[in-house]
Amino acid sequence: MSFDNNNDNNNEKENKRSVYRFLDKQGFYLILLLCVSIVLVTAMWVSRQEEEYHLSEAPPENLEEDFSRVEITLVEEDTSTEEDSQEAAKIGDSNNIVVSEPVEKPTAEESDTQAAAVEEVTQPKQEPQLEVSPKRQPAAEKDNTPTTAAQDIIMIQPVIGKVGLPFAEDRLVYHETLEHWSIHSGMDIHGEEGAPVRAVLDGEVIEVVNDTIMGITISLQHEEDLITRYSNLSTDAMVKVGQKVTKGQVISGIGRTAANKTLEGPLLHFQVLKEGRAVDPQNYLPKIN
Repeated sequence: MSFDNNNDNNNEKENKRSVYRFLDKQGFYLILLLCVSIVLVTAMWVSRQEEEYHLSEAPPENLEEDFSRVEITLVEEDTSTEEDSQEAAKIGDSNNIVVSEPVEKPTAEESDTQAAAVEEVTQPKQEPQLEVSPKRQPAAEKDNTPTTAAQDIIMIQPVIGKVGLPFAEDRLVYHETLEHWSIHSGMDIHGEEGAPVRAVLDGEVIEVVNDTIMGITISLQHEEDLITRYSNLSTDAMVKVGQKVTKGQVISGIGRTAANKTLEGPLLHFQVLKEGRAVDPQNYLPKIN
């Protein structure tokens, strides 16, 4: 019994060895054949899918004919009238049905609009006409020249002499007595001490004062809301407040009464005020050398 078992085991081992030998010799060819088979099957499956795809994309050839031959059958309801039944029967008898939308005819207004548009396109475009208006004169540039009102008012020179410190509201000038730079709201006219000081216009005396800084000062009111002021005078006895004076009338003389003009020597400090604001006296006076 044990001998038979040994024989069976030997046979099984021999069979396994035979299989191993066969696979060892022919295994490469079997694997190659299996790979080729897989490639062929895959290629056939892909080509078939592509054919089906192309076939599905192609439009049916007789699609329009099929649609044109569609028969429409209307189902009548019990509640429909006799006239509806007759019309449905006529429609059912027809084999080919052509549905066309009604074409709206253009109205008279639309026709006129289209004609006008065509005419506008065909006509040459006219260039716009330019209207030439008279050229305006440029406004006069603002400068330091006298205004019209100042030119209408002609003053005389209050004294005969030379200009010292000029009017300077927009810049600084050097004051010799004060030894500093500051603005100057009037003009200084140097002359001989005691030389007559005259009213530059007709007017009225509105102020006569003896100021510590500006010395003896006389103010005259004139037309056009003008005030003239004369300072560093020699006397205040020649006129009084409320007195009317005429153009060229002597009202005082050049003095040395102003404390802030001591080193400058005898002079007249002359001011012109327009509507309460100091302006350049040389806009109203004749040119002084």
